[in-house]
Amino acid sequence: MVKILGFFDILAALTLIGIAYNVPLAKGLIIALAVYLFLKAIIFLIDIGSLFDIVGGILLILSLSMTLPPLLLFILAGLIGLKGILSLFA
Repeated sequence: MVKILGFFDILAALTLIGIAYNVPLAKGLIIALAVYLFLKAIIFLIDIGSLFDIVGGILLILSLSMTLPPLLLFILAGLIGLKGILSLFA
């Protein structure tokens, strides 16, 4: 189960990087990953990583209607991607 969550964290990180590079992505994918991050944050609320998930979900939703600073997206993608990699290999 944890490995699946890690895979989706890496997918969310790659999506954030794609948004930073203005890669055209399906809106359904962005919304699905945002919902995933919000739900995971609620489930693991006591973990500091949940804060990254909430911010990631918010940024994914905001990216649908506005241009976000790439540096912010890269930093958050790195944090969420690191969580995903650690989940896969833990």
